Amino acid sequence: MMADLAHLTARYGLDDRVAVVSGASGNIGSACCRELALAGATVIAGYHGNEQAAKLLAEQIEAAGGTCVPVQADLSRPDGAQTLVDTALRTFKRVDIAVAAAGIRTRRLALGTDPATVAELLAVNFESAIGLAKACLRPMMRARYGRIILFGSRAGVTGLPGHAAYAATKGALQPWAASVAGELGTHGITVNVIAPGAIRADQTDFHSEEEQKLVLKFIGAGRFGEPEEVAAAVSFLASSSSSYLNGTTVTVDGGARF
Repeated sequence: MMADLAHLTARYGLDDRVAVVSGASGNIGSACCRELALAGATVIAGYHGNEQAAKLLAEQIEAAGGTCVPVQADLSRPDGAQTLVDTALRTFKRVDIAVAAAGIRTRRLALGTDPATVAELLAVNFESAIGLAKACLRPMMRARYGRIILFGSRAGVTGLPGHAAYAATKGALQPWAASVAGELGTHGITVNVIAPGAIRADQTDFHSEEEQKLVLKFIGAGRFGEPEEVAAAVSFLASSSSSYLNGTTVTVDGGARF
């Protein structure tokens, strides 16, 4: 029994791993940080402006026996992602896991979407994600190990009326991940996309009560997902057990069909 437990810990645990997470002050990003820390990883929690939330997250993780270092970084700047990775390398000498959870969303019909909005969505949802991934690639290649997890969206897989530009910037991550997975798979690096569906915090932010009731009719689970359920999938993708899962999109949507 103890041997079996040790085997499971080795396959699913993240002891001695260092994870860099962007968007760590958000609902899903913070849940990812907690889940990774619970599995044993040391977490670099990247945030843009919400310092209070990032510090509270770090305190919670430290109080539970984990290690979390909050780092301010503007990922819309070319050097933003490098700031997070440099902190990991300088402090812990390695980076094993990258989780690009930073993102923004707008609700606007295609005809009313101006170029500035598209540029902002592209910068945060796509360019910052691949920027974080690229900043991690060389140290991961040297270590011959890496787990890169990019946050897409179910909207990026199926489309979503009223969110065309958002869906496009999230959907662009899948072909990028698949391409890089083919380039770097022999280096022990996996690159995957996580595509959350209707997650509770997001739905209350973007939809009225009536709209939420309508959305629920098309979700097999009959409820909205929780940030922790998305984080559990991220933790699996970050583990050694996901070694043959590469260049794909994992949809976490409760069986949604809309």
